Order: sequence, then C-alpha cells, then structure tokens
Amino acid sequence: MKKKQIVKKAVILLIWLGLWQVTALCVKNPIYFASPAEVAAALFEKLPTAAFRESVIGSLIRILYGFLFSFFLGYLSAFAAHKLTWLGDFLSPFITFLKSVPIAAVVVILLIWWGPRYLVLCISMMVVFPNIYSNMRTGLGSIDPGLPELAKVYRIPLKERFFWIYRPAYLPYLHSAVSVSLGICFKSGIAAEVIGLPERSIGEQLYRDKIYLNTAGVFAWIIVVLALSALTERVILKGMKLLAQKPAAIVESAAVSKENTQGRSSREQDLHERKAQEGAGTAAAYEEKPVLNAQGIRKSYDGKIFVDTDVTMESGRLYCLKAPSGSGKTTLLRVLAGLDGPDEGHVDAGRISMVFQENRLIERGNVFRNLLFAGCEGDLQAELAGLLPERTFLLPASSLSGGEKRRLCIAMALLSPSDIVILDEPFAGLDEATRLTTAEWILAHLQGRALLFTTHETDPEILSGARTVALYKYAKLPQNS
Repeated sequence: MKKKQIVKKAVILLIWLGLWQVTALCVKNPIYFASPAEVAAALFEKLPTAAFRESVIGSLIRILYGFLFSFFLGYLSAFAAHKLTWLGDFLSPFITFLKSVPIAAVVVILLIWWGPRYLVLCISMMVVFPNIYSNMRTGLGSIDPGLPELAKVYRIPLKERFFWIYRPAYLPYLHSAVSVSLGICFKSGIAAEVIGLPERSIGEQLYRDKIYLNTAGVFAWIIVVLALSALTERVILKGMKLLAQKPAAIVESAAVSKENTQGRSSREQDLHERKAQEGAGTAAAYEEKPVLNAQGIRKSYDGKIFVDTDVTMESGRLYCLKAPSGSGKTTLLRVLAGLDGPDEGHVDAGRISMVFQENRLIERGNVFRNLLFAGCEGDLQAELAGLLPERTFLLPASSLSGGEKRRLCIAMALLSPSDIVILDEPFAGLDEATRLTTAEWILAHLQGRALLFTTHETDPEILSGARTVALYKYAKLPQNS
C-alpha cells in the first residue's frame, strides 16, 4: 500500500512538471516564465555557494525563533486564559486585532520603529500566536468539566492532570494549528524579509534576483522556501507526535510496593481490632472520632433551599442519604466533598474518595490506568477479583459497558486512600444480582472507613443497616422541594 502511494504521488508530480514545461514552451520568454530545467540549473548554481548557505540558515533561524516564541506564548497564554476568565476577556480584542490587521501595514510601521531587526519575529507572532492561542482555547474548552472535579476530589497531582485530562483534549487542535501556522509563518516571514532586506536572508536574495530579472533564480528560491517549510513542518509534527505518546498501558498490575500493602493491611487490622472490641463488649467503650463534621450547612439556588442540615460521620459506619431525584442529594455531597462551598456553615472532613452520579473516567486509559490515576494502592488485579471480569483490565474505559464503567468508578473510590467514601447512586444501571455482589465487594474493601451513599431506589439488603442522613434538620421537606 505504501509503495502504491509513492508511485501515485510521483505520477502526479510528473504531470505537474509536464504542465509547467508546456506553459514555459508556450510563453517562450524566460524573464516572464522560467522552465523547470532553467529553474533546476539556477538552483544547482546557488547550492554550493556560501551566500546560499548563509541565507538559508539566517532565514531559518529567524523564522523558527519567531515561530517557537509565538508558539510557547500562545500555548501558555491559552492555559492562563482557560484558568482565568478575566484574562481571556482581556486578550480577546488583541487576538481579534492580530487576526484582522493587514500585515503590510504593520511591516511599514515596524520598519519605522525598529528597522528590519525584529521584523520577522513580530510578523511571526502576528500570524502564529492567535492561531495557537485560539485552537488551544477550543481544545481546553472541550474538556469534560467533570474530570477536573474528579481530580480535585482525589487530589491528583498536577502532572497527572496534565497528561490525562488536559493534553488529550487540546492535542488534536494544537496539531492542526501547528500545521497551518508553520506554512503561514514561512510565507509571511519571507515576505517580511523581502521588504526589510535583512542581511543573510532568503528575502534579500529574492529581491536581488528580482532586480536582475532572474526569474529562474526567483523560482529556485521559492522551491527552497517550500522545501524548508515542508521539512520543518514534518520534523516539528514528528517531534510533537513523539512527545504526545501516551504513557505505556499499565500491565504489571500486581507490582505493589511494600509500603502500600502495609498501609492497606494496617487499615484491615484496625477494623478487626475495632470489631473485636465491640463484639466482646469491653467495659471501656471504643471512642469513635468523627471523620466528617458539617454544622449548619445551608445551600440554595435562586432562592430555593436545597440543603439545610448537620452531618457527622464516624469511621467504620455506614450512612445513607435517601431522597427523591432533584431534592438536593448531589448538592449536599458536593458541599461535603469541597466541590461547592456552602452558603452558611462549615465542613471539617478527612480525605474523601467519591463516585459521582455519572461515570467520570479517563476514557483513553485502561482499567489499571484509571485506578492509578485515582491513587489506588495494593495488588490491583487481585483487588478487582469479583468486581470486574479480567478481560476488561487492559481495555480502554471507552470500550467498557455502562455497568462495567460504574463498577470501575466504585473500584477507584474504594481502592484509593481515603477516610470517607462517598457513593452517589452507585448501583444505578446495575441489575439486581450485580448490585448484591457489588455491595458485598464494597463492604469487603471499606476497611474501617466511613461510607455515605445516596439512592432513590431499593438498596441491596446488605446495606439496609445504614444510618440515615437528612437533607434538612427536620424530617419534613419544604413544600415544592
């Protein structure tokens, strides 16, 4: 297939060269239109000269310097504007100006101010910066807003957030922007050199050939510029592709540090000791320390109160928040998890892991990658036994069924280090048998932590002993809630 493509391209190139030769024969004037042979002769005449090498190197350095400077400026500005809304609003008129202003007019002004010294740099910024910035903003704007919240709850390091949330979103847009910007940068950069005539530049050589009516020489320089542009684009895009390689899929799932294994074992031992004390009925009662204490929490939207309650949770206890859809369950969970601030009151909580109402996963990552993204510890392959089929472990999350995605989210919450596990309608989309086995798996991996789950459906019987958490301090809900 590759050989056929090469032959096809060669045939197309020969056809165009033939048309070029026919046109030159019809014109019969090398000053107006040089033939391919004349252009080739002019090119080979220039190649061995020092002036050719100095001009090519000089122009290439100026254009690449301008491109790279503008690229990183646009790249970083897009991230800053994505995080700071006011900065995006502030830069918007400037971006519109750069896209609309005539380049020739700017060239004249720059020549008056600074001469040809910074001309190529400024022109490169004019054509590259807005393109990189706009495409990056579009890519960053396409990020699922749930993923940054997931990262915030699980306290994901910035490096992991960058590689698995931000980078996959903007890369396709950035690749397109670089491909377009490089070609425009070479065109505008050489045009600026023709006007400014900096020493040791292709623009200067083009102007000289134009003065001497050396059309073949002009055509030869055009071919050089096209070749440089295509080669540079290929090298840079290849480099971007190598840098953008996804980290290798995690296949050695059983490799666990002793520290992590001991950490999980200590939680299990603590739970067993606690159960032994309670079961033996010791005289000295085991004093539970609250891992979450939320007092006077109130949250409302558009004047309608959704939450008005106190919540206290202790280690090793199960808590259930059961209410109709739309009554404020998710609102309370977001406040407790620190994603939304309460209008009144305060929340003092330990480290939280959470399953959201909808599945929030790194779709390109496999099961192990998602678990590691959430900071999960232990022998992950063994921990997943009984929850997910082994065939799914190395599949990307995007190819899992809805029920498998839900159980993966549950695994992320239970296998990550935390003091409190929050599950927002964890059994949604699961059949009755799977609900029961999933509930058993949750209890087996809770390991002394507090568990708060919400539901508006029938719970598995195994979780029926959970304490009730109310959305309101009084049992009766406000009317029209």
